[in-house]
Amino acid sequence: PVWYDYHELILGDLKKEKNFEFAINSSRYFIIIYSEAFFKSPCALNEEERIFSQLKERDIVVFPLLYNIKFDELPLVYQNKLENLIYNEIDDISGCINSINQIVTKYLIDKLCIPSNAKTPTLYDYDASGINDLYIQELMRDYSNIAIDNFNARIALLSCLFKYIENKAEIPEEYSFMSQTMRYLLKFTNFNIEYNHKELIIAELCILNLINQNLNCFI
Repeated sequence: PVWYDYHELILGDLKKEKNFEFAINSSRYFIIIYSEAFFKSPCALNEEERIFSQLKERDIVVFPLLYNIKFDELPLVYQNKLENLIYNEIDDISGCINSINQIVTKYLIDKLCIPSNAKTPTLYDYDASGINDLYIQELMRDYSNIAIDNFNARIALLSCLFKYIENKAEIPEEYSFMSQTMRYLLKFTNFNIEYNHKELIIAELCILNLINQNLNCFI
């Protein structure tokens, strides 16, 4: 679920209570877009300050995007805020698909309860010995034998795994976005990946989440 003020706020609402208190206090992930427009908006500056205040007090994640502005062009106080965070510099040419993929990757890792400083889990590392479903076992075995740089073969086999899981397991509503993500990735890549895109990592993380969520179906 995404909270976006343009969709959530209406004329007559109490800005401080609904925008600052409710939205910020009830959210865990924050995308902050630093741009020329950002620094001209008192409301945006106030929101950003409150978000970083929350970062010191509870477990939240901040995704800083620098739009048409370089890190060394930021005022020093903002450079200091971001110095310990991974940020992306984007513009109208680069677009933001790479940043979106990184945000999705982070969220999927968190759903697996993996510590932020741990190695990103992959299907190559997954122990399928606890799964009695012979088809999944065989697909996992085949996947582990694919050369890591054979990206097209990997995405094709991940598609087979996904379609089998989706047809056999009843995926809870809160995990339905993973199915949507997989369908989008398969359509977006058209099974043709020239190098190790984040799309492959996202696909693997979706599969791992779906298997873990529906493990009772396969044991």
